[in-house]
Amino acid sequence: MKKSRLSFLLLLGSALVWAGCQSKTTEATNTTGASATNAAVTKKPLRIILDSDIGQDCDDAAVMALMHQFADKGEVEILATMFPMQDPMGAPAMDVINTYYGRPNIPIGTYKGNFKYLGELWDHYNTKLAKNFPHDLKNGKDAPDAISLYRQILAKQTDTSVVIVAVGPERLIADLLKSVPDQYSDLNGRDLVKQKVKMLSVMGAGFPKDQEWNIKIAPDAAKLVAETWPTPIVYSGNEIGQAIRTGKRLLTEAPKNSPVRASFENHPFVDSVTKDRQSWDQTAMLFAVRGTQDHWKLESNGYNFIDETGKNEWRNDTDKNHSYLILNKPAAEVGKIIEDLMVAPPANKQ
Repeated sequence: MKKSRLSFLLLLGSALVWAGCQSKTTEATNTTGASATNAAVTKKPLRIILDSDIGQDCDDAAVMALMHQFADKGEVEILATMFPMQDPMGAPAMDVINTYYGRPNIPIGTYKGNFKYLGELWDHYNTKLAKNFPHDLKNGKDAPDAISLYRQILAKQTDTSVVIVAVGPERLIADLLKSVPDQYSDLNGRDLVKQKVKMLSVMGAGFPKDQEWNIKIAPDAAKLVAETWPTPIVYSGNEIGQAIRTGKRLLTEAPKNSPVRASFENHPFVDSVTKDRQSWDQTAMLFAVRGTQDHWKLESNGYNFIDETGKNEWRNDTDKNHSYLILNKPAAEVGKIIEDLMVAPPANKQ
């Protein structure tokens, strides 16, 4: 077994197989849901940082719902949420959702750079949430710099204990790799990531090849991460979320005071007939926390090549610590699991 594949397996992003996994077996990658429940009870919560371009698509609000539900169940400890865009209402929208789920003090970092994204950017609901729901952070300008916050938080964690879930452009995590020693750590960014991060779960790219939106609007960042990120990366590709549709139940079953529901209401990307939406971002979070179970298979032989324009393709000539998800259950079954979490009310609402 190649060293990179063994490393991936030892560090696989699953609450079921974080520790003690010595070989790649069918049992380890297809653990039952009952075992997942037991694991959630017996294992320490997974330390999560979410990096999300909230406001673009409503699945960014939905992925926060999943994250908080996992925290309610004791499966996750939320360390921070990061916003990689310049929209001043992105951080307040995150604060709205954190507050709704009873965690108003979760740190929120924002992008302070000047990178020009290569695509049209939208505030489909950030301002809407900020105007209509309780929260404290009024403007992203008042939030800390995301790179400094990343470094501050990572430096405090035990080694190989953090999972980063990135469901937007990879600007922040690329800049984190390029960061220099500071008051928080004597390590440069890549070495700090190598020491503290267990896995990176990415919603982005497409397989076997694609030019997916999260990648192509900041292609230099995605390319740098794919080539130099020092821990395992698991991609949930465009084709995964494309097949799994959620949101219809959210619009009727979630509490009317839910900001996640509000993010879907009148969103232009929600289908006007079926009242649902592709579920890209949620899949990266579901895998990061609960692993493959029987929802997914993993393709781990090869690596994700990304060119300067953001086009990607899976190549088999070199084996790196890259994998991508392959749907292993009917899309509707996985969609139900996701939407059950989306519609559930907060357990810790304050």
